[in-house]
Amino acid sequence: MALPHCDPQIWFLKVAELDTKSGLGTDERGKALRLQHRLNMVDCTDANGNTPLSEASGGGHPDAIRMLIENGANPNSRGAFNRTPLYRAAFAGHLAAVELLLQHGADPRLYADDGNTPEQIASLDSLVAVLNSWDISLTESMLQKMEAEEQRRAQQDKKQKEAETRRMTEEVEQLAKEHERCSKELQQAYCELNRRITEHDKCQRKQMDNAEITLHAIADAESLVQRLRTAAEDAEEKVSLARLKLREQMQEGSAEEFHGLKCSVQELDDVLLKDVGGKIHADGRWPLVIDPSGQAAIFLRYRDTNFLNTVNPSDMAEETIRLALLGSLRYGKPLVFDMMEVNMFDTVKKQLERLKPGLAEALLDKKILQNERYLSLRRPTDGPEYAETEFQAARIEKFKLFIVTKQQHPPEEMLQRLLPIQVILSR
Repeated sequence: MALPHCDPQIWFLKVAELDTKSGLGTDERGKALRLQHRLNMVDCTDANGNTPLSEASGGGHPDAIRMLIENGANPNSRGAFNRTPLYRAAFAGHLAAVELLLQHGADPRLYADDGNTPEQIASLDSLVAVLNSWDISLTESMLQKMEAEEQRRAQQDKKQKEAETRRMTEEVEQLAKEHERCSKELQQAYCELNRRITEHDKCQRKQMDNAEITLHAIADAESLVQRLRTAAEDAEEKVSLARLKLREQMQEGSAEEFHGLKCSVQELDDVLLKDVGGKIHADGRWPLVIDPSGQAAIFLRYRDTNFLNTVNPSDMAEETIRLALLGSLRYGKPLVFDMMEVNMFDTVKKQLERLKPGLAEALLDKKILQNERYLSLRRPTDGPEYAETEFQAARIEKFKLFIVTKQQHPPEEMLQRLLPIQVILSR
């Protein structure tokens, strides 16, 4: 946080400069975002929970106090030990700061954690006199105006967020259409390439003289496929990132207490398998996919995964689990434990422990991937595809573990050990 004796006007100019450099305009949306950025700076807190206004008040800087309040600072913010800016100004003996705060809605009736009001800890008799004689009805009137202004801003913020969400949704739709167009062009190019290969093979069989021409045609078709593949990949990356930003926008400020990620069924590929934005990697835990609809399980079952239904006894056999885990590590693909509507977490851990002591923890905290510990899962009866030399680091790095549940509210242990990812059916 900036030092209280610095001119707040300099802060606002710097924020405005950053907004301009980031491409933020001065239209209605741009003005709203610029205002929000100023308010965020004004209401920021230091390690002790004190705002710039609290620091300016404790230091006795009337100009800074006036500038901050005029830019939306809360005169009744609570900092360390629940002390308000007025409390700190009175304690430090700053008469001008106390008078200015009172004139802008600072409430002299608020107690700090020590049980004292600003008047009770005022360090000068003149401060006590000012606080004691202050007309509290003026404070009441200003507090009502401040509440009305806060409600107005809340409504404005809501409208702005809704408008931004609509804009981002339209952007995602446009990028999705572009990706679809690129994909169709790529598909057509592949068809043309296969047609030219077939034509060349026919020429070879009939020993025709135009084989060189057909080879050139194949090269041209391959070149086109490569260009269109690159364009399709770029389009896919753009739409994936746009969807990520839209998810973050829709989750921001949500009243629902949910410590994890959210995504739609259509976004499962981006979130789970591709980890667009690196959210899963950054968290460090394996995903817990929460999906009462069961569509996430269907999605993962029909991808290239080793899928185990934990309520199926044959899937929970030790040898089945061993081969599924070993195969996922060997070929670099996800291992999925589908728990359906039942809490099978302890059962899965017990079966892993029976398979090899310490395996459950090694798998959950990813130590199984370190120092080739996964090789201890091999058995002499395993085929040559599981020879030690067949396990490659590049594939091991692609290994993933997914726990899937239909329970809307999984046990706390699962929420702590795994990264909750809530699947929603619609936007």
